[in-house]
Amino acid sequence: MATLLESVAQQMTPQMLGTIGKAIGVDETTVQQGLEVIGPVVQGGLAKKSQTTAGMDEIMRMLEGLNSGGGLGGILDMFTKGGPMAGAAGAGMLGGIFGPAVSAIGKSLSAKLGFDVTPLLTAAVPALLGAIAGAAKSQNLDSAGIAKLLQTEQKNFMSTARPEVLGTLKEVEDVANKAESIQKAFTAEEWTAVRLSPLATTFYVMSASPSGLVGSMKELSAAGDVMRDLLKDADATSLVNVAFGSALQSTDGRPALDETSPRETMIGMIRTAAATVRAKMPGEAQGFIGALNTLAQKVAEASKEGGFLGIGGKLISKEEQQALDEIRAALA
Repeated sequence: MATLLESVAQQMTPQMLGTIGKAIGVDETTVQQGLEVIGPVVQGGLAKKSQTTAGMDEIMRMLEGLNSGGGLGGILDMFTKGGPMAGAAGAGMLGGIFGPAVSAIGKSLSAKLGFDVTPLLTAAVPALLGAIAGAAKSQNLDSAGIAKLLQTEQKNFMSTARPEVLGTLKEVEDVANKAESIQKAFTAEEWTAVRLSPLATTFYVMSASPSGLVGSMKELSAAGDVMRDLLKDADATSLVNVAFGSALQSTDGRPALDETSPRETMIGMIRTAAATVRAKMPGEAQGFIGALNTLAQKVAEASKEGGFLGIGGKLISKEEQQALDEIRAALA
């Protein structure tokens, strides 16, 4: 009987590998080599999560969520048509498995493999969950049986894996542990404020002077670009990388904060995040607060306010400038 990882590999046809490779800018062989590491990383994350009742309950919810679409067909749609299941929900499930370590793991693996592995990590989750669902059905496994299957298969894999793969998995584990230690430095309430502060900053500026549909899209796009740039330059286990990389995580793929949230809540999160980081991680405070200030400024500059048909108007409106001043005061 094929293992979970073998089941996924058997379904990854050359055509599918080629399609994925074309979408992310690498060749078919590179995709296959990447999956040889990424698959065990995801399986290891699931095996670790299955060791607790709460973790296993979350895995079962993920398996139930596969009924709404996905599988390898949905994954291929993600790369060819922008399919939402393997994209948004896949990213959400990835966060559900690795929590605050997602960005750190992705950055570490990308550096090791030589290309951005984030799309493959996102796709590997529903692919592996699909294999688990198939095994559970064919073997009539309940929650406890699935947990045993995951832990046994990961243990067996680790006992036979090539040294270079084991070395990479050990590096990923070390990075994940460091990222998790950052979250553990804060209480649950403090961490919520810290990880959501990038979203709070973005939406606080946007809601100060609504720019209409086109303007809002420009502002959201600018926020995404700034976050990507900040993450690109940040160390894998820095607070900026871990917190900004966790900002959009939720098990259903939807953010926990949006532009309709109360502005008092947003500025309160920003203030709490800055004060907490200064108190508990002073060495990271300057970089973290600087990143939030940069994010706020770029969002404010993304769309002109006022004018007519794009003519005239101010780059930053009076209301947006006030929001920037309030954010800076909250961060000071």
